[in-house]
Amino acid sequence: MPYSDVDASLEMVEDEEAIRGGCFVTAGANPPLGNRKYDPIYERLEDAGLPIVFHTGGSGLDDYVRAGYEEMIETHTLGFLESNMSQLVSLVCQGVPEKFPDLDIVSMESGVTYVPGLISRLEEEYHKRPEEAPLLEKRPSEYITSYYFGTQPLEVSASRRLLELCFEMLGSDRLPYASDHPHWDFDSPSIIMDLPFLSDEDRKRILAGNAAEVFDL
Repeated sequence: MPYSDVDASLEMVEDEEAIRGGCFVTAGANPPLGNRKYDPIYERLEDAGLPIVFHTGGSGLDDYVRAGYEEMIETHTLGFLESNMSQLVSLVCQGVPEKFPDLDIVSMESGVTYVPGLISRLEEEYHKRPEEAPLLEKRPSEYITSYYFGTQPLEVSASRRLLELCFEMLGSDRLPYASDHPHWDFDSPSIIMDLPFLSDEDRKRILAGNAAEVFDL
């Protein structure tokens, strides 16, 4: 969605039967996506019963943090996380989930292991500065763990216990499988099937049920 142009974005949702959700590319959003400027889009999607997908895009950091990175390994490690983390913090602190409680929010293409750390950091800040997020009626963690997080790229190189803790914290009902096919570094469904700590019911939810629910398939 061309969210920098609110009117154009609203026009895209006119034929709600033809789409399954609205996708915002999170890199380079100015102002951040929790800003009230975007409220009409969120309201329209909520009224239509459609989710919003926050999809990281572009691995560059030059417009967000600083210029001068030299290799893709640097920008791909940082940029995909920074783009989504910045918007998740903005959404929560500016009260988007309070203003639009029936709007399903999906964060894509940042994996899952960053989420517990982000929640912990934001919770710590909120305890010290709750007056700076006056719209919140709950702790930041309660909002973020109600979002959906696409699994790709799943950090299978992490310790098994760390990955298991991430799945436990978010819940198997909040993790729709994503492949990113046909990119060379895509995740095949076996990446979920091979996780030993998941039950068969967990695998069904992640590989099919969660996406069917959030996108009303």
